[in-house]
Amino acid sequence: MNFIYRDKLNGFFSLSAADKWMQRNAGQPLPTFCILLNYGKSIDLQIDLENYQIQNNQICCINPGSIIPKIDYADENHCLIDFNQAFYCLELHDKELSCNGLLFGALSAPPVLSFPPEEASDNIALVDTFRKEFQYADSNQGDMLRVLLKQLIIKSVRLAREQLFTTENPLQEETDVIRKFQALVERYFREKHKVADYAEMMYKSPKTLSNTFKKLSGISPMQIIQERIVLEAKRLMFYTDKSVKEITYELGFSEPAHFSRLFKKVTGKSPSEFQV
Repeated sequence: MNFIYRDKLNGFFSLSAADKWMQRNAGQPLPTFCILLNYGKSIDLQIDLENYQIQNNQICCINPGSIIPKIDYADENHCLIDFNQAFYCLELHDKELSCNGLLFGALSAPPVLSFPPEEASDNIALVDTFRKEFQYADSNQGDMLRVLLKQLIIKSVRLAREQLFTTENPLQEETDVIRKFQALVERYFREKHKVADYAEMMYKSPKTLSNTFKKLSGISPMQIIQERIVLEAKRLMFYTDKSVKEITYELGFSEPAHFSRLFKKVTGKSPSEFQV
């Protein structure tokens, strides 16, 4: 399975099995948003040096820039859906979907969400509908693919609100605070390292952000910022030849010592120990 759609405005959408997907993307920074939908046997994959297992009837949302060197799968009952901003802009459609910063963004790990058993057949039917749509090479194909993608994202957002927070039935205004913060961190983590910077952009106080994160996730806004910086540092250290000094400046630090202290605080290792 390998279906690809492109339009004149550089929009890109694909529906692929893991083998074809890996031929395009293995070991490279992911240029698209990616959704892995599994409706078969468990799938093992590595994302940014961490291992994940996606079980039957689960979905995993993977950020652009992520690096996936391997995917191990036992059957063809899965698909990887890729799309770029030119095809479907999550920021532009944020008011409709409330997904920017929830499914994609500066997250501590790629969200792995479980569908209720009764929705298994619905997911298989949705994938079949995607497949069938590629039979129509008409002017409406892109619009139809966007409609189907939107349907999948909305279903995933509902699962995320139920499964990603420690508070049962959290208020949408509170989850919106968290996801908007995480979306901003994903955009600005190289230049803005303080919670106060993001609080100002959101017209919130740092205390409000901290209290909301503590209530809904048990972690702090500062952890989100620091872990996102360190994730990017790991990518650069492991997959490029850049020196610690170059990485320091690329991630917005004025001194290598400042970066090294943060890296060791988060990982327990110094950059030089990590690179060995």
